[in-house]
Amino acid sequence: MNEISMEGVPSLIPSKEGLELLEWSSIRVRRDRLLRETDHSQVQDSPLNDAQRAQAAAYRKLLRNVPQDVGDPFAVEWPEKPDFLK
Repeated sequence: MNEISMEGVPSLIPSKEGLELLEWSSIRVRRDRLLRETDHSQVQDSPLNDAQRAQAAAYRKLLRNVPQDVGDPFAVEWPEKPDFLK
């Protein structure tokens, strides 16, 4: 019986590094979506009061820090969205 060589055949199983890159990409997409959803909270004519606007700004800052705060893309803890933004 002839042996079949798998050399030169690309693996369909992604490497750990490949999976991490995909997860970081997914995290950035989610973060950017969450930031866009709260853009309205920072405009001057927003219906939010000053305290709510400050709380929304703090939430947005936490979102922007998500990729830098964690070394493991599978251990990201997302900040809680303020109730008035839900």
